[in-house]
Amino acid sequence: MNETPMLQDNLTSQIEAALDTSDKTLDAISRVRETAALDGVLLADVLKLKDRIEGLTIFKNGEHVAVKELARRLEPVILAATTVHYISAEEWDINPPSEEKVVDPYGLAAIDLRNRLRDLASRLATIQNMLEAEKIAAELRGSES
Repeated sequence: MNETPMLQDNLTSQIEAALDTSDKTLDAISRVRETAALDGVLLADVLKLKDRIEGLTIFKNGEHVAVKELARRLEPVILAATTVHYISAEEWDINPPSEEKVVDPYGLAAIDLRNRLRDLASRLATIQNMLEAEKIAAELRGSES
């Protein structure tokens, strides 16, 4: 039984899903640029990622780690864009004290980009794992002969 065609079909579908996610990530990058949510080194790194996505070099081995790290680096931007309002018990008839979070538009764009980057990193990691599994399987098949 030859499993290679099935693996190739699954790999192709994973790559297609990653390409779809890449397109959504590019849209999120555009929104971040429109809202001027990022600046300095972080903006430069996001723009470098944009170039790698457009050039399809995003599929290189280990690239998912860089994408995941870039998503993590957006957290301070998101926190800076978030205001928490505490609502005391005196202001409520029935409900206990609570808090309400308000996020500025540039923070919403950063949240969307972070989520897209996390999804892209996950899809890229899946592709890398599939390729590695394929190598291991080929080696095992070769050693059985």
